[in-house]
Amino acid sequence: MNSEVTGPDMDLDFAYPLEDRYKCLLCGRCLRNPRQSLECGHRFCESCLTEELRKDAPRCPVDKQALSANGVFPDKGAEREIGQLVVNCVNKKAGCEIQASIKELQEHLEECKYATIECIHKSKGCNVQVPRCHLAEHLENECQFRQEPCKFCQELIPLAQTEDHTKQCPKAPSSCPNGCELTGVTREEVEKHLQDECPQSEANCRFNSYGCTFKGPRSHVSEHESLSMAEHLLMVTSNLANLELSLSESRRELQEVSNQRDLFKNTVTQQASEITSLKQKSEKQDGKIASLQKMVANQTDKLMKFEQDLETTAKKEEVEGQKRDLVAVKETVKRTENRLTKLETRGSGGGGVFSGATGEVETQLASQDRQLGIHDVRLAEMDLRFQILETASFDGTLLWKIKDYTRRKHDATTGRTLSLYSQPFYTSRNGYKMCARVYLNGDGMGKGTHMSLFFVVMRGDYDALLPWPFRQKVTLMLLDQDQGRRHLSDTFRPDPTSSSFKRPTSDMNIASGCPLFVSQAVVEGSPYLKDDTIFIKVIVETSDLVGP
Repeated sequence: MNSEVTGPDMDLDFAYPLEDRYKCLLCGRCLRNPRQSLECGHRFCESCLTEELRKDAPRCPVDKQALSANGVFPDKGAEREIGQLVVNCVNKKAGCEIQASIKELQEHLEECKYATIECIHKSKGCNVQVPRCHLAEHLENECQFRQEPCKFCQELIPLAQTEDHTKQCPKAPSSCPNGCELTGVTREEVEKHLQDECPQSEANCRFNSYGCTFKGPRSHVSEHESLSMAEHLLMVTSNLANLELSLSESRRELQEVSNQRDLFKNTVTQQASEITSLKQKSEKQDGKIASLQKMVANQTDKLMKFEQDLETTAKKEEVEGQKRDLVAVKETVKRTENRLTKLETRGSGGGGVFSGATGEVETQLASQDRQLGIHDVRLAEMDLRFQILETASFDGTLLWKIKDYTRRKHDATTGRTLSLYSQPFYTSRNGYKMCARVYLNGDGMGKGTHMSLFFVVMRGDYDALLPWPFRQKVTLMLLDQDQGRRHLSDTFRPDPTSSSFKRPTSDMNIASGCPLFVSQAVVEGSPYLKDDTIFIKVIVETSDLVGP
């Protein structure tokens, strides 16, 4: 049974008297969503029964049987029978004589020509409601928002806006606002008239570009131009004289430019001769540079051998011996760098106006400087590996001392060494392998303003026996070197879905941490930076870990 036509007001007009078996025993009206009691078999409206069940001791009003929510059920048979009862259309008073079953009533109301509906122009402002059969008449003769063509431009506009549109319509008749005799024209023609023809419109004298300042009605401008011909001729003559003077000055400047061009041409010829001489000198230096390149290549091979030795040894005595060899390599590289500096000085000795001609030689020398810079980076990495062998921790705590902060910060700023890795540390002898990574000049959002600090999970020897992903709480700290009371810290728990905490498939996972860990101004102020050294501490919670 459709609730839209059998709502709580029950304003249905039955064509025949309603039988008692279709009436609710609580409200006495036609059953709505009928419910039947299992105890007594009587029927009630769903809403009436719900209200009755809220009472302390709900009972059937006929036989006083107790009622309960579990003792009633929907009476679909009665609902179908009620849906077939015949009622008069709710618009009977308006003239509708249709009779239909309750089930079919709603479908009829959607088409009933006597139903009251809103005007289709409601969104434009018409709030009138009319019977469906009168809507066409309303739209045609009464609605103030129906579309009507403008009698001037034929544009369709709402009837209520006709007056406002006419005041602005470009096709509406108009007259000149200056009071001239123009008639029988449209508003858009008046605008063109005012701009080009109206004798009363204000205009400038045609000689205003020559200095005439007269301005007035167009009819007066014509009279002014006729009476002031002599003055205008003087203005034009004066203007032409000024132009002639400017032309003479331009010719003089052009002659000077021509003379300078000839001078530059002679200079270029001389420079070409100097460049030829410098190229010959450059060819001689190519041989020296080639030998230096061989020397640098030998140093590279030696450094690579040291790296391999450091990776395959764990004995401290061998490490100490390799440190001494490394010092010797550094001295050799330094001597090579000094030789390159002297060679660069000799190569740029041309000086003066023609010093730029040695660019090719300087480029090659700069290339050698870059190669030496690469070796410096490798030497720094070897220093770091020595620290790793000496300072490994197995309790989940890393205490990282970063010396030479000023130099390392400069290397980060210039792009020479963007970041530093700490020595590895472990949660236990057979636990997770980890390290820290710091960007002294910041990374990402913190670049140039903050120190960025990250935590890195590394590939370890016992990863196959450990639970993954890594889930231990991590605390990153910058230590106070004064009273130890103002440590700066940030703590996070790993995201199990992040690839940073999965079992590593390469030497180390992607770093995770704090791009905005601490501003550089705070780092470089007391008490965090002393003796050009800072201390970083990383604590990994190990209390809930079980060894493999």
